Amino acid sequence: MNLQAFISVKFVEENGYLTNEMQLFIDNLIQTLMGGLSNDGWTLPQLTAAEIATIQIEMPDGTMWYDLDSHEIVCKVNGALRKITTTAYP
Repeated sequence: MNLQAFISVKFVEENGYLTNEMQLFIDNLIQTLMGGLSNDGWTLPQLTAAEIATIQIEMPDGTMWYDLDSHEIVCKVNGALRKITTTAYP
């Protein structure tokens, strides 16, 4: 989930309403959060195996991705990538 960096601008107009910049910032933030979080569950980032291999070095343990190449869920555990094996649900 790519969240926009906070911007340092005037927050509200003299009439108490948000400035255009802050309204756009908050709208973008909410749209980004709604894309990854919902009442229906979490959405994992969908990346290729090469993309996961490149970024996993920077990510903390517990980070998860959906591997578009293998169609598996991958998680970083104790500094190493592990795939989560699955069986049919339920």
